[in-house]
Amino acid sequence: MRKLVAVLGICLAVSASLVVAEIDLSDFDDDVMRTMDDTNKFLEPDITAKNVKNATEGVEILRQGLKWTEEYFVHKGNTDDAVKLAQEGQQHITAILASMSANDFDKAAASARDLTKNCRACHDLYKPLTK
Repeated sequence: MRKLVAVLGICLAVSASLVVAEIDLSDFDDDVMRTMDDTNKFLEPDITAKNVKNATEGVEILRQGLKWTEEYFVHKGNTDDAVKLAQEGQQHITAILASMSANDFDKAAASARDLTKNCRACHDLYKPLTK
């Protein structure tokens, strides 16, 4: 039974990647992603250092980028997974801000790590298509 589930999972992943591969992302703004990637690299260290000013500025850049990403993929169509990931990223942003407001920097840092994983999940699906 486990082998059957594993095989079905692999088939589903392959078929999903084929659907994604048909999407034209030539109009995607790579500068938005580069800015978000650069900002995200410093977010958790800023939070850990309790540098609320820099972390808040970074979170705002990421919020704007995720909103742009969500709107881009909504208009692109056939990219429900990317839209969902952008929305989940925005939820992580909200959690980071709430935790920082409560002076719970450990929880904010954990949410920043979750945000990084969220970004990586989207990149795994779509970044190879932008080259």
